[in-house]
Amino acid sequence: MHLRLEDLPNEIILEVLVYFDIPHLHQSFWGLNQRFNTLLQTLKNLSLIIEKDESSLIEIFSRQIAHLKIDTSKSIDFTPLFNLRSLELCQANGFQLEQIRAEHMPNLTNLIIQTRFYILLPSEILREIFSSAFQYLHQATLNRLDAFPISTKFQSFSLHTLHVTCSHPNVIIQLLSACPNLSCFHITFFGQNHHILPPSSPNYDHPLEKFTLDDPYHRLSHDTIQILLLYIPNVKYLFLKCRCRVPFISLMENIFQKLEKLEQFECDILESPNDQMVNVEVIQQLNECLYNLECIKQNDGSRLFLLE
Repeated sequence: MHLRLEDLPNEIILEVLVYFDIPHLHQSFWGLNQRFNTLLQTLKNLSLIIEKDESSLIEIFSRQIAHLKIDTSKSIDFTPLFNLRSLELCQANGFQLEQIRAEHMPNLTNLIIQTRFYILLPSEILREIFSSAFQYLHQATLNRLDAFPISTKFQSFSLHTLHVTCSHPNVIIQLLSACPNLSCFHITFFGQNHHILPPSSPNYDHPLEKFTLDDPYHRLSHDTIQILLLYIPNVKYLFLKCRCRVPFISLMENIFQKLEKLEQFECDILESPNDQMVNVEVIQQLNECLYNLECIKQNDGSRLFLLE
């Protein structure tokens, strides 16, 4: 007895279809007959990766696509995807950015904006992201945010995780203010050091628990880092990649003094100039978080401290 796919009940066919991505669903099953067309349109929570113009797929599966990744700079219209929950733009351009509006994707929970070339994010988009417009937006990644021209009245109470590349330390402070419920904050810093002011209140109490500061070009000063620590008093996890222009042990003493709830510390810190009078064994005794700290002496006499 030969059994054809079409002889199977709908429930079993649907179990098979979930193993296909949208392009293969369209190529293999769409248009076979009305039954298969109907079954395809009952699938939910579909993902689509676009590397070329796929307007036909967007039109057919518009109600069902929940996760969209666009890896092209082409002018892709994704406004019909009303049920999007995750959007990733790998080569974002002006046309794509203009479509990021809560009215088009009210259920968005995760947003990633990356660009091949530098693009200033329009203030209209920033207002949408850092306000109550996207009421379900929990995670956002913005690969370049040099300025934050948003009024203090705008706040996002839904954002919990934020990854941002910026060039001014004040942006870090402004983002903390705009996201009062942020729990995980990852900053990559490209820019010059600028003086920043400490919190206006000594009882500043942002609930942030996880903070990563990656300063690969060693621009931030010791004073700026110390002030930033005042804005994250409740952090339990801290990662620092930077240059330390004071003795490394002094930086560690300040960190553990300011961050009383710290439970895990990781680092990639260049101490330059170094403090040869303090060896790594002494530093390890400061706190249990430092027990596995490694120290590598560089050719120029500086020291690299690693902990992960």
